[in-house]
Amino acid sequence: MPGRCLLIYMSILFISVQVMGQSFAITGVLQDTGLHRPLYNGSVILLHAKDSFIVADTRADQDGRFIFNGVKDTSMYLLYFSYPGYVGYWYRVDASHPDIGTVNLFKRERLLKEIVVKAKVASIRIIGDTTEYVADSFKVQPNANVEDLLRQLPGLQIDQFGNITAQGQKVKKVLVDGEEFFSDDPTLVTRNLRADMISKVQVYDKRSDAAVFTGIDDGVKDKTINLKIKEDKNHGIFGKMDAGAGTDEHYDAQGMFNAFNKKRKMAVFATTGNIGRTGLGSADKQKIGSGDNDNGTYTGKGLPTATSMGAHYDNAWNDNGTSFNGNYTYNLMKVNGEDRIISQNNLPTGLILGNTYNKFDNSSIRHAGNGKYVYRIDSTATLASYVNGVVLDQTSNSEGSNTNLKEDSSSFYDNRTRDHNDYHSQSYTANVSLEKRLKAGSTVSLYFDNNFSNDRASGANYSISTFYGNNNLPDSTTILDLKRYMNDDWRTHTLKAYFTSPLSKQLHIVFNYEGGNSYSNDDKRSLDPDKNENTRFSTKRTSDVWSHQAGVALNFSTARLIIKAGNNIQAMRMNITEELDPIHLKRQFLNWHPNASMQYTIKPYNVINVSYTGNSTTPEKTQLLPMAYNNSQLVTWLRNPGLNNSFTHIIGAGYNSSQVSANTYTGISGNITLNSRPIVQDLHVTSAGEYIYQYVNISGYTNSNYNGTAYFSKKIINVQTVFALFGDGGTAYSLINDRVNKLRYSSYSAGIELFGSKVKVYSMYLMGRAGYTMNQSSLQPDSKNNYWFMEAKPTLDIYFMKRFQLHTDVNYLWQEKSQAFSDNFSRVIWNAWIGRTFLKNDQLTVKISCNDILNENNGYSRTATNTFFSEERYTTIQRYFMIGATWSFTRFKTIAQ
Repeated sequence: MPGRCLLIYMSILFISVQVMGQSFAITGVLQDTGLHRPLYNGSVILLHAKDSFIVADTRADQDGRFIFNGVKDTSMYLLYFSYPGYVGYWYRVDASHPDIGTVNLFKRERLLKEIVVKAKVASIRIIGDTTEYVADSFKVQPNANVEDLLRQLPGLQIDQFGNITAQGQKVKKVLVDGEEFFSDDPTLVTRNLRADMISKVQVYDKRSDAAVFTGIDDGVKDKTINLKIKEDKNHGIFGKMDAGAGTDEHYDAQGMFNAFNKKRKMAVFATTGNIGRTGLGSADKQKIGSGDNDNGTYTGKGLPTATSMGAHYDNAWNDNGTSFNGNYTYNLMKVNGEDRIISQNNLPTGLILGNTYNKFDNSSIRHAGNGKYVYRIDSTATLASYVNGVVLDQTSNSEGSNTNLKEDSSSFYDNRTRDHNDYHSQSYTANVSLEKRLKAGSTVSLYFDNNFSNDRASGANYSISTFYGNNNLPDSTTILDLKRYMNDDWRTHTLKAYFTSPLSKQLHIVFNYEGGNSYSNDDKRSLDPDKNENTRFSTKRTSDVWSHQAGVALNFSTARLIIKAGNNIQAMRMNITEELDPIHLKRQFLNWHPNASMQYTIKPYNVINVSYTGNSTTPEKTQLLPMAYNNSQLVTWLRNPGLNNSFTHIIGAGYNSSQVSANTYTGISGNITLNSRPIVQDLHVTSAGEYIYQYVNISGYTNSNYNGTAYFSKKIINVQTVFALFGDGGTAYSLINDRVNKLRYSSYSAGIELFGSKVKVYSMYLMGRAGYTMNQSSLQPDSKNNYWFMEAKPTLDIYFMKRFQLHTDVNYLWQEKSQAFSDNFSRVIWNAWIGRTFLKNDQLTVKISCNDILNENNGYSRTATNTFFSEERYTTIQRYFMIGATWSFTRFKTIAQ
């Protein structure tokens, strides 16, 4: 019995000794927090947490790694890290978490700089490449929107059109809790979300989707703002309603309703009016330009009547493993007006002076919807699908006249036209993607994109031309009267595949393949008044294009340096069959797409980059075989089935520096583009005034283009000031009547921006720019189109008597006369309004406004291309007075913090 007890006692003692003797290893990596560089020979000391007794010490190796072996698990420990020039750091560790991962040490100077930043500009944090602002630290007016908040943030500038510049770069996206809201239009978010809903504003360079997935930094970054919604503002409803009526039957109304509930966001909006606002994000009715209104936006040309509405829904489930984002928009647009164009065409035989008048009446209805569904299969695989559909119905009517004179002011020819067209289109997209992470850091991703479209149209075209002889008397007259019909179908399918694999910690290899097919059936007919088909103006063709592209790239990436180089080779086979004018064209093209880039971070927020891109450009189908349907009475397009590739070289470089603590930003960027064996238009102008075009390769000549920008921004006496220089120019070649024309063009300018504000006192913004534009054609060296220009856009808001606000803004443009343009152009658009707030928290604002006080908003634009110069004046919105009211409403649930 005593022996058995002794045996049991000895066994218990042995087990206890074994248990007491268990040990573990403490491991980790020591590095710099800014550059992520290993801190070789950094000191690491292990101490008992209870009495700070030193147990052991070691040094980090060349990779920053350290290890303590044989550490007993019976105690809590402390680790102390130190390195010359860095702030020391303590870390608590025990046996439950022996691998502490990466330990980042701050440089003493950087820690001091962050303290200075926080002390100087309230709540600003710099986390890696992200600048984060605490919204409540910046005071704004009651019911202010996000745009008003952003104006207060150091390093951000917003012009009167809502364009945002952050750290000297244009902001391309504004996200809400990391998700797109309605569209890529930043102003739709910034002008319609309330400032008091925002907890943080994050400004950063958003990496490409491919880089986010693969973890390989490809150097592609877009300046992005992400708005973090406050927790107590993410459960409730909010919105605003705005309505106004004015003189000359002007009116405007809009409303937006939002319902947020954690991850679920729903929103609807509607607008109607005739002051140029076509949606909540496009309130800029003063932009002067030209173009189509197919997408429901107003370009400033004509008098518009517009109605738009939309709905948005997004949600996430299963711990963000499943998400959906959907949008629908409707746009009804009617625009009518007149435009007049004075032009000068420089030909080897002399000048042709044109004077064109056109009256138009257009309308369009557009439905657009899209949805994206993302399903995370597991932690390594994600499946996503995207669908999109657009249905457009458009009606256009126009009639006009065109008078052309010779250089000696004698008559050349006159032309009168009348057109009507009913156009209908449908386009549907369905895409699927699968992204999968493999072992050892490799990834594979597949993207299958599809599009199906149909265009239908019917209309009529009437044209009568009168030609003059040398005696300045009518010589002949021709009439063209056509009924036109169109029914086109096309579809495209594209499969993309990517495989990435690490060759080392810094070096990755990327393989890619892209295969696609594009098939189209174009049926475009023109009928004479007796209903016989006119084959001179008709096209019926089918085209089938297959392409295969494969490439490989290497990506070397460290914390400070990113180098990427690769090349893609594309083989393309094109088959085109014309039925009305029998021809069967088969062409094959081999294209090269080399690229290389380098991005180096000198220090945080100081980046230099250099890039090269090469592209083979394949001739378009309509360049090889132009459609006869597009010919007119005075314009004919000729075929060139032997057209070959051109090749483009693009070399770019840039440098950006940001010092947030000093509110100083500097940058310079530029690129050079060289296009060898370019595809250009060969123009022949007959003695009767007919224009005959053909696309050709102009061998032995290289088109060139350059552009550059430099800026410096600093806060001076509480006013953020930006100085900038701009320059662009180049050389473009073309053929006119078998002679080579060399166009030299350039434009240089200098600009300044000022922004300053004081809460409940004032807010001011000024943009000014002046420069010189030059154009010269080798065929007419004595005819120069050089002129000075200047523009200024000041904005001022003054707050007084607690509830009153006075707003005024001016848009000034001046352009000097030239040989092509005989008069100076000057325009001042001055707008102003005064308003008063009512109700609790100033939720209601009533204001009286005047648009274009001086009634000088005359639509105007200048154009210079190759040998053609034109000056256009058109109908646009002018002076009116309006009285309106805006009501903002909110109701948020109280959430326990």
